[in-house]
Amino acid sequence: MRTLVADLHIHTCLSPCASLRMSPRAIVAAARACGLDLIAVTDHNTAGMVEEVARAGRAAGLRILPGMELETREEVHLLAYFDDAATCRDFAAEIYALLPDRPNDPRSFGDQVVVDADETIVYVEPKLLLSALRLSLEEAAARIAALGGLAVPAHVDRSPYGLVTQLGFVPKGLRFPLVEVDGASRPAECGPGAVLWSSDAHTPEEIGSRVTAFRMNGATIDEIRRAALGLDGRSAAVRRRPRREGEAG
Repeated sequence: MRTLVADLHIHTCLSPCASLRMSPRAIVAAARACGLDLIAVTDHNTAGMVEEVARAGRAAGLRILPGMELETREEVHLLAYFDDAATCRDFAAEIYALLPDRPNDPRSFGDQVVVDADETIVYVEPKLLLSALRLSLEEAAARIAALGGLAVPAHVDRSPYGLVTQLGFVPKGLRFPLVEVDGASRPAECGPGAVLWSSDAHTPEEIGSRVTAFRMNGATIDEIRRAALGLDGRSAAVRRRPRREGEAG
């Protein structure tokens, strides 16, 4: 086993709330500059940039975890992680069909673009990605699990869109071994388990501002789950931002 320093909540230029500077090249460069071992691409209700960032990551020796940030019917944000880009892409197609047919207004919400390795725009997403899905929290969590993924409620203690702040409770029958928090501790409403610190980066400068150190045997969904549960010597612990290249100690 080894310790992997991870930032598992990063948006790209495809999320309307993110900077157009969040290209694959810029994301990977920023992650490497602050010593990250593992990052996750988690755009709003889409996985359209996952594979391009994964290619850039492989070239730089950086592990990329395919993911998305869903907005459920209850307006709760839920991170969905998968072991491979193909499964994430197929799940994203299901999610896209559940988005309201509402066009994006870039002047109000921001641009939604897919770019290639050279930072050339190859596609402009017409449907507004910042929308609640026709899918409940329970349904989303069940579908993610059925595909072998890991569901992690995002910024549960933040208002709006946090599970605890939005609902005030975790629906009966749902168990989340890992929850993302803005604060320092796991809310009691979420039950036992570990906390995830991540940047929710929308600009390159934010990447790595909050990280989690996983002690585990590889960057897989099963290993992350086992680390969250503290099984067999594995662990997940929040950590201060790693020092960027060139920064004073």
